Amino acid sequence: MLKSERQNQIYSILQESGSVTVKELSERLFISESSIRRDLAALENEGFLKRSYGGAQIINSAETVMPFGIRTYRNVEAKKAIAQKAVRLINNGDIVFLDQTSTSYFLAVEILKSKSVTVVTNNREILNLLSESDITVVCTGGVISKANNNCLLGQNAQRVFEGIYADIAFISAKALSGDGVVSDFSQEEVFVRKSMLNSADKKVLLCDCSKLNTHSAYKQCTLNDVDYLITESNVTKAYGSSFPKLTII
Repeated sequence: MLKSERQNQIYSILQESGSVTVKELSERLFISESSIRRDLAALENEGFLKRSYGGAQIINSAETVMPFGIRTYRNVEAKKAIAQKAVRLINNGDIVFLDQTSTSYFLAVEILKSKSVTVVTNNREILNLLSESDITVVCTGGVISKANNNCLLGQNAQRVFEGIYADIAFISAKALSGDGVVSDFSQEEVFVRKSMLNSADKKVLLCDCSKLNTHSAYKQCTLNDVDYLITESNVTKAYGSSFPKLTII
């Protein structure tokens, strides 16, 4: 088993249980306790957990940016369900903006199955995924984020999005509050997404339910600024009456 895959599994187990012992992880993953301890130490150094005597506990923080590999293991079924809904909004021939999030990556997987479009993205994992397909892919360029290394940021990335008019833009973010404010931990990511939203005809927020009723440091937009909200469950009661022009899927 690859080390990164094992660490992803460890993190997923901690997400489910909140805390776990070295012995439990060793038994579940069929890995020696010494290897588990090394992985826990590595994850602690990255700020995702706190080790305790004989085990570890999760650190849940709206101000923590998890590595892309770990995020793709979180809420997988929810993200797949969102992507399957979202791809129906795309028409062949569209120019599509996809942001740097793991939810957009799952949407790219669906696009790859059935659509003939042009994708513009600052998501390095999406670029890799689509690079050998027949889909036209435009890389924004930019500076690789130190906190989120699948992501290209900065003025170069912004200028590419600003210079292309898209049929539809898909974004996600770290949080969606009860009053409809979309926010994120990274100000630089917020700036790039604003360029995306300003240059797209239709604007779609992809948001799994783990992000609902939370907030983060920097305001991205509100639900008044997007045309669609797509989640894996029905949130019409929560947002429908306050945002009557919003289409909730």
